[in-house]
Amino acid sequence: MKAKAILVILLAAVAAMGCSRKYIVDGISVHTDDYQIVPADWQRNTGDLEPGAFNYLYVTKENQWITPSVLNAGSVHADVYVIYDTAKNLGAWTPLPYVYPLEITETDSEGHSTTVIAPETLRMEWEEGAVTFILQDLDGFDPLDMTSVMTIRVSVIGY
Repeated sequence: MKAKAILVILLAAVAAMGCSRKYIVDGISVHTDDYQIVPADWQRNTGDLEPGAFNYLYVTKENQWITPSVLNAGSVHADVYVIYDTAKNLGAWTPLPYVYPLEITETDSEGHSTTVIAPETLRMEWEEGAVTFILQDLDGFDPLDMTSVMTIRVSVIGY
């Protein structure tokens, strides 16, 4: 049993290295896909636009590898590629959920500008045949529109 757990972890690590690859070892399969999400892909679910309402942005993508057997005995894992140094274009894969520290500049009536951080969380839900990525403001208000392309890697582990 311990050997199988180690094998699953190793397969997940190997699968996370490429786009749309599938590995089958000892009856366990790992399939990995990269999704490029552009700003126009995001749809807005608006509740009452008050804290506590379900206000969020979401994107649903098909994933043929999430089958009934994965629902019963598998797992789905996602990582987002985050640029941490825009000057050098350096980034890293970060597991979901992830909290984006978005900077917002606010200007008062006298013209004074203040920069504040608006934390938005990115998470994933999965069901048979599909993954849904959700971006939600942490205080429950309506999230800011996404303005950049996002790369999310999804690995499906099943039997």
